[in-house]
Amino acid sequence: MSSLDTTKPFNNSVSEKQFNGFFIPRHNAKIIKESIENGTAPFLPDRNGNVNAKPIYNGNTGYCLNAKDLIPLKVIQGEKSDRVVTYKTVNDAHSRINAGEKGFFYNFQREDKTVGTSQFFFLDQVEHPERVNEAVDKKIESANAKLPKLNKTIEIPSANPEEYLGMYVAACKSGASLKVSPQIAEEFKQNFTAVLNNQLAKKDERTEGIDKLSDFMYKVDQKANAINKELRAEYRQEHQKEFKPKQNNRKPVEMEM
Repeated sequence: MSSLDTTKPFNNSVSEKQFNGFFIPRHNAKIIKESIENGTAPFLPDRNGNVNAKPIYNGNTGYCLNAKDLIPLKVIQGEKSDRVVTYKTVNDAHSRINAGEKGFFYNFQREDKTVGTSQFFFLDQVEHPERVNEAVDKKIESANAKLPKLNKTIEIPSANPEEYLGMYVAACKSGASLKVSPQIAEEFKQNFTAVLNNQLAKKDERTEGIDKLSDFMYKVDQKANAINKELRAEYRQEHQKEFKPKQNNRKPVEMEM
């Protein structure tokens, strides 16, 4: 079975390049599309226009995941967990993955620029989850100390998929609240579905000019980083104004000689 549906995806007839470059993006496109169709996609608004933009933290770094992993993991897990771990995270906490557990496959770039594959796991898939969770808490606390959460609301202005999801990922990473109009959200669904359908199509049937899902998600992250850079610059300006020390207008006291 040459599919991610198998419990032993590496025991199939495809090469590593095929697995990384085709099966993982295709699987992610499939589950994201299904979440849009059944109305459970985490990046869509509720009836009041609020988008529940919450992070999923990488237990190795303490930072929120990037778009290519964040979005499909949010689809899979919803609000059940805000953190994932790898074999390294678990080993460092002197624990291990429960026998038979299957993780979320993701791609990463090796030092020699080739693409490898590893897995993320949720805490309910590991032994001694409290021990692993304590180690991850410290990582998240350290990361958040460098990038404090933004207490503000931002609104998605565009149905362009890169811009829409860029705002969503930016909110997940920064802690900002997120809103969008029903009209923009509905148009976005159609636009993003075109990207997903293109990824799901056979290679010779794909539409020229539509990015592969991996390239698309990379652009989403670039957009999110640019948005957060601007938001944090605004935050620093507001913070400086709020906490600017008052000038001392008292005249200096002359000392008697």
